Amino acid sequence: MTQRANSRWETASWEESNYFEPADGPPLIRVDVKRAFQGDVEGTGEAILLCCRPDEKSAGYVATEHVVATLAGRSGTFVVQHAASMGGDDPQTIGFVVPNSGTGGLTGLSGSCSFGHDEEGSAYFRLDYDLP
Repeated sequence: MTQRANSRWETASWEESNYFEPADGPPLIRVDVKRAFQGDVEGTGEAILLCCRPDEKSAGYVATEHVVATLAGRSGTFVVQHAASMGGDDPQTIGFVVPNSGTGGLTGLSGSCSFGHDEEGSAYFRLDYDLP
């Protein structure tokens, strides 16, 4: 049975650099992120985001993130991949647990996830998951 975990997260570090600067168009950006999760998922994450930010209102990214956490009383690690496109009429987000990436007590973890900010501006992580 699929369950939902809700957590908040805070950025512990954010290091960005341009990895491609075309003659015409916006640069492509690599961001190394470390964050702390509090809530149903309790732990830390380390991610690499590949981003494009054409202006202050538009952006898109893809990311792979390694999470070390406790979930449902079980400790281990897992990897999520997530992406978003913002600034157009129809913002898009996707996210999922990479199959067979769970270790320790989280072996066999599967599911989908989303990162975002609520109306108050607080950062959230939502994980809809199954554990064997």
